[in-house]
Amino acid sequence: MAEQSEKLVWGCCALGLLDDKYVKCSKCKYAYHFTCLASNEDEEQSTASAEWMCPLCNVTPKNQNKDNTPVRYNPNITIRASKRPALNSPPSAEKPLTREEMLNIAHDMMSQMEKTMKSLLNSEVRPLKEELKEVKESMSFMNAQYEEVLREQEKSKETIKNLQTENNQMQVKIEDLSSRVNQLEQNARMNNVEIQCLPEKRDENLLSTVTKLANVIDCQLTEENVVKCTRIARMNKDSVRPRSIVVQFSTPRIRDQFLAASIKFNKPKPPQDKLNSSHLGMTCTKTPIFITEHLSATNKALHAAARLKAKQKGFKYVWIRGGRIYMRKTDNSEYIIVKDINSLDKIK
Repeated sequence: MAEQSEKLVWGCCALGLLDDKYVKCSKCKYAYHFTCLASNEDEEQSTASAEWMCPLCNVTPKNQNKDNTPVRYNPNITIRASKRPALNSPPSAEKPLTREEMLNIAHDMMSQMEKTMKSLLNSEVRPLKEELKEVKESMSFMNAQYEEVLREQEKSKETIKNLQTENNQMQVKIEDLSSRVNQLEQNARMNNVEIQCLPEKRDENLLSTVTKLANVIDCQLTEENVVKCTRIARMNKDSVRPRSIVVQFSTPRIRDQFLAASIKFNKPKPPQDKLNSSHLGMTCTKTPIFITEHLSATNKALHAAARLKAKQKGFKYVWIRGGRIYMRKTDNSEYIIVKDINSLDKIK
């Protein structure tokens, strides 16, 4: 009775209280509380003997029939296997569970739990698998579309590159053709001069005015030398300046003589005495008169831009000769030929 509780194996309950009186079976060596055996004092004294056996060990086995008589086979009879205890059934109160039985029960519980978990996981994971499959299919479709977009983009880049190359080539051709057309237009004006700022009159005779102007600048000119003489429309409709007069001479030589005479007339004179309306006997307000080469529309716009650039950069001279525009900053500096707008952009 003095053994420690840790060394005793109880066959009655799992409390293992040493304060209660107990007895040990002489056969299976399990300990039993007297209270669990429901014994009184007389029974306790008789039970305390060394030969006492627990109720399980004290069961008298039934007589076994060891006859060797064979049993007739009947196919309608099913021999049932020994019944296993239920998983959740409590252990028998008559005999404690052995280690092997506990392992079997644990194994069965684990198997059942595994089946339950598999079933639960399958029921929960199957929809996720289906959704994942759909996502993969969608991703595959989107990837295919993306690859197609990339291919189209590469094609578009190549097309744009080719178009840019063609555009640059066309731009060069257009500039070349524009230059040629401008040159042709300027050559078509090689017999012409433009008289600017000459006051207009209602019943004016332009041919007579031009011949009178030739006499003023000391240029030998007859009416037969003039092919055509007319005023042209203003480029700026809001301008208050008189319309310019375009005079077409019979030959470029006569045109050059007329221009040279006007330059010679103006060169030695101060600004207020240069060619003006008073030299023609006009009684209107004294206004300066300018005689220049008749420029094409492109060259005329370029001439205006050159004069503006000359004011900005402090150039002293801007003139026209042979349909070309020239600029010079000082009397001793080199002249610059203004071919196009890009030429003006390079001037610093």
